[in-house]
Amino acid sequence: MTKVAIEKCLEYEKELVKEKIETCLSAIGDLASFLKPNGRVFVKLNCVGGFSPDLGITTHPVFLEAIIEILKQYTSDIIVGDNPATKDLVSTLKRCKLYDVITKNNLKILKGDDLITIKNSKPKLYSSFEVSREMIEVDLLVNLPKLKTHSLTYMSIAEKNLFGMIYGLSKAGWHVKANNPLQFGEALNDLYGAILEAYQDKKMLHICDGIIGLEGEGPGTAGITKKAGAILASSDAVSLDRVAAEVCKLDPDKIFVTKIADERNYGEGNLERIEIVGKSLVAFADLRFQEPVNQTSTFGLKLLKYDFLRNLLLEHPLIEKDLCIKCGECVKICPPKTLKIKKGEFPYLKAKECIRCWCCAEVCPQNAIQKTKRPLIGRIALKNRN
Repeated sequence: MTKVAIEKCLEYEKELVKEKIETCLSAIGDLASFLKPNGRVFVKLNCVGGFSPDLGITTHPVFLEAIIEILKQYTSDIIVGDNPATKDLVSTLKRCKLYDVITKNNLKILKGDDLITIKNSKPKLYSSFEVSREMIEVDLLVNLPKLKTHSLTYMSIAEKNLFGMIYGLSKAGWHVKANNPLQFGEALNDLYGAILEAYQDKKMLHICDGIIGLEGEGPGTAGITKKAGAILASSDAVSLDRVAAEVCKLDPDKIFVTKIADERNYGEGNLERIEIVGKSLVAFADLRFQEPVNQTSTFGLKLLKYDFLRNLLLEHPLIEKDLCIKCGECVKICPPKTLKIKKGEFPYLKAKECIRCWCCAEVCPQNAIQKTKRPLIGRIALKNRN
């Protein structure tokens, strides 16, 4: 059985956070079982954009500092970073209050644009992926997802956070290639399978910061900050994501990325075959996350394989002009380039060409991108019936 450790932690006080993370690690096998002395480590942040840590969108600086202090007991060869979609990493780190933590500890910041190709030998759709070399050529990957919901993938935790191995705006291209939810789920798992193969002689450790997370229309500013008081850790991203759904009282049948991973044997998605250590689920009995609105049934996801049905069945992005600051971040990230902007004007959308990936809402700093009402035929055809 794979193990997932859970601990309760209600505030970002460094020594407390450090103690709880160390307790989680002791429960799944101490750090020495993951990292040899002076080994090279890459710490994969969650830095979707330059957001305040108090929003629960990005890795919290206190959480990162606690992780760094634990790792530095074994090695000083540590690289830290992520691949933000629209901003350079240093600028994003400064806005997320992470830059000072990294530089204070004299650690290397990821460059990101030095790419290497990794391959999945048994892909469903895609076999090759260009990812940041520094994320692969290490002894240990420490993946730091946040506990968040996601408008497209329902939840965005350990496995989804590894999508950030793909550099910058290149991620948008994958939304175009795999432009419906199920196809995107398969593509994410093709990537994850390639990562597993690249790491077959190395180690991965996933430590989820759920002290504060995000519910509703995550993973950006459209979501609602949620005090969850949880830290989860596992060597298996799939198991961690499955247990996280249970902690949040979210429907595991709707986390199609995790279900696909389980079907492909990339990890353990059956709760009965996962050993939960540390705190039990009972400790989070009162915790409940709000789902993203208008989640689609398994039947509905299959319907969305057909591009022509999207405009008949789905809502589309709506620019809230009283919130929009005309920064153009949504236009930069839009994978099919259906969002446009003219200087000094508000962005506008060619709705018929929109693939409903919600990247625009993910990077918007003002929560200025909402969803239109789902068409009646969509509410009927896509209702939650599994």
